[in-house]
Amino acid sequence: MLKNPLIPDILFLLQQHPEGITEYLVIKSLEEHTGFEHIGDDYQLAIFQKHFMVMNALHQLQKILMTEEQLFLDISPLKIQLISSSNQSNYKELTESEDAKLSEYYLDWSNFENTDKEDVENLLADFWKLYISADNRMEALAILELKEDACGETINRRYRELAAIHHPDKGGDQAIFISIRQAYETLSPVK
Repeated sequence: MLKNPLIPDILFLLQQHPEGITEYLVIKSLEEHTGFEHIGDDYQLAIFQKHFMVMNALHQLQKILMTEEQLFLDISPLKIQLISSSNQSNYKELTESEDAKLSEYYLDWSNFENTDKEDVENLLADFWKLYISADNRMEALAILELKEDACGETINRRYRELAAIHHPDKGGDQAIFISIRQAYETLSPVK
């Protein structure tokens, strides 16, 4: 495995921020690092490459610190923090919670080398679809007056209740009925 040149500087940042640090601040602090000098000019691809390099360094560091120092490195975009593992049970619990697939992705350098501008654009498009989809789901739940954890049966039952009240054939308002139907369609699984 290629040793990431960012590791020593990231370790220093983690020591300077025992309360944790965000990925954004790590990247910002390392902006002029020589490890980033080969990154291209395309803005979105450059952001992906910097992100990948930082995450690769963090996941390498996580493995090293777990094995050699019995320290756990908690990695999330909003908070990256070194956690002392003074007893074996806490250490085991923390290591089991690691997302192995994410770590595997970032430790595979070919994912950095093989990701081009088009791939990054597709990743961003997929992200926005998921983000908008989540937004639409929350709005649909609100229209049907349901909680976030509503199951399919609950969604179906609530739709039937509201449709019986608001259907134009039963004297209801057509606009309200259409919004209820749209909400139901948004929440219904693809058949």
